[in-house]
Amino acid sequence: MNAIALSYLLLAAQMGLYGILWSLTAWLVRSERLTGLLGAAYSLCWAGALALFAQRGTLPPWLSYTGADVLVLCGFTLLWGRAYCFDQGRFPLRRWSLVTLLGVLLLIWAGPAPERMGLRLLLLALFSGVSSFLMICYSARSLRQQVGTPLSWLICMLGLAAMLAWGERLLMAQSLPIPTQDFVYQSSHNIAALLVIWLITIALQLGQFFMVVLRNTRKLNELSVRDTLTQLLNRRGFEARWQELTTLPRALLLIDVDHFKQVNDRHGHDVGDRVLCHLAQIFRNHLGAQACLARVGGEEFAILLPGEDLANAHGRAEYLRSQIAATPLHSEQGPLHVTVSIGVAACQGGSLSDLLKQADLALYLAKRRGRNRVACQQELAVQMS
Repeated sequence: MNAIALSYLLLAAQMGLYGILWSLTAWLVRSERLTGLLGAAYSLCWAGALALFAQRGTLPPWLSYTGADVLVLCGFTLLWGRAYCFDQGRFPLRRWSLVTLLGVLLLIWAGPAPERMGLRLLLLALFSGVSSFLMICYSARSLRQQVGTPLSWLICMLGLAAMLAWGERLLMAQSLPIPTQDFVYQSSHNIAALLVIWLITIALQLGQFFMVVLRNTRKLNELSVRDTLTQLLNRRGFEARWQELTTLPRALLLIDVDHFKQVNDRHGHDVGDRVLCHLAQIFRNHLGAQACLARVGGEEFAILLPGEDLANAHGRAEYLRSQIAATPLHSEQGPLHVTVSIGVAACQGGSLSDLLKQADLALYLAKRRGRNRVACQQELAVQMS
C-alpha cells in the first residue's frame, strides 16, 4: 500500500471514530438524538468514501470512483439535513430524499470514465456548495438565537470555508490539459484539500455540538424553575425572581382555590389540573408583563407586583377575583365555576418570608369571611386591634 492510500485510510479511520462518538452523544443526549445520528451518518459516509479512495487500485472503477462520489454526495446532503434539523427540530426527509436521489442518478449517469471526471467533480461541487450554503443559513439563524451574532457567524464561516475548499478541488481538476483520475486521486495536493475540508467540517460540527450541550443545559435550568403543569414559576423560581427585583414598593397576592379538594373528588384530578391551567391563563391575560406569576403549592398561587402599593394591589386583586368568578371552565360535565380567596400584602423592604407571612394571614382572613373574598394586611391589623 502506498503513502497516498495509507493517508486515505487514516482519514477514513478518524471519520469512522468521529461517527461512533456522535452516536454515543446521540444516545446520551436523548433530546438531540436525531441530530447526533445525522452527524454520525455524515461521518460514516465520508469514512466509506475515503476507504474507497484508498482501495481504488484493487476495486472495479464503477465501485471505487462512482461509489466514493455517491457517498461524498450523501455526506453533504446529510450535513444540510442535520443543520435543518438542528434549527427546525425535524428532519426534511422528503426533500433530502429527492435531492440525494437526483444527485446519485446524475453521478451514475456521469460514470467512472476518465474523460467525464470534470463533469463528476462539477456535480459534486454544485451539490456540496448548495448544501454548505443551506447549512450556513440554518446554522446562523439557530446559533444567533442561542449565543448571539458574532460567534454564530464565526462558526458558519467555517462551513463557507469548507465549501470553498471543495471548489478548489474542482478548479485543480479543470486546470489540467488532459484531466486524469490518477492525478486527482493520487495527488498530495488533493489529500491536503480533503484534509482541510475534513478539519473545517469537524470544527463546524463541534461548534454545533457545543450548542447542543448549551441548549439542553438551558432547558434543564428552565425546567428547574418552572411548574410543569401551568408553566408558571415554581417556588424556587419565585424566590430567585424576588432576589432580582430592585423596584419598591412590592405587593404580593396570595391566591388559594376555594374547595379545590371537592373539585378533584367530584370531577377527577384531570379536571382539577385543567382548573389550575385555566387560572394560570386568566392571570396571564389580566396582569401585565411586569407581574411575577408562580404556583407555590398544590392549589396556591403567588403573584408579585413590583412598584404597586397596598391600595392598588387590593384593587387589582378584586378585579382578578371577579374575572375568575365570571369565567367558568368548560368541561365535559358542563361549565364549572371556580372561585378564589386572595390575601394581599405590601412592603417597602424586608424579606420575602415576612411578606408571605403577612399575605398568608390575610388569605386566612378572606377564607374565614366565607371565601371568594379579598383581604389585605390592613384589615388584619384592624381586626387584631
